[in-house]
Amino acid sequence: MKDNINSGFNHFSNLSGDYGAKAMAPIKDHFPELAEFIMGNAYGDIFQRTTIGADWKEIAVISSLITMGQFEQLGVHYVMALRVGMTVDQIKGILLHLVPCVGAPKIISAFNVLLSTLEEIQ
Repeated sequence: MKDNINSGFNHFSNLSGDYGAKAMAPIKDHFPELAEFIMGNAYGDIFQRTTIGADWKEIAVISSLITMGQFEQLGVHYVMALRVGMTVDQIKGILLHLVPCVGAPKIISAFNVLLSTLEEIQ
């Protein structure tokens, strides 16, 4: 399991860079068991599988987070989407596509996170 955790941290770092490290730091420092679970299982296993491409993985995660109203993690996944080659217009396309499914209020919140994230990484 330790190999998965180390591999997961490396994969997460490659996908999210400094933005992800900053987001993960409080979890790693104050709830290391959760960080190990996320890194070992999500990033050390699921995110490294090759059944679907990295862009499709981010589309799935971004859509799921918005649908659940879990906006706090969106910034990290917006950064990951950009780092795997997606464009801002493609991300906005995902948001627009979700409006009929989840409603404008959730999409406005998700868009505000996108704007904040873009401002922070530029």
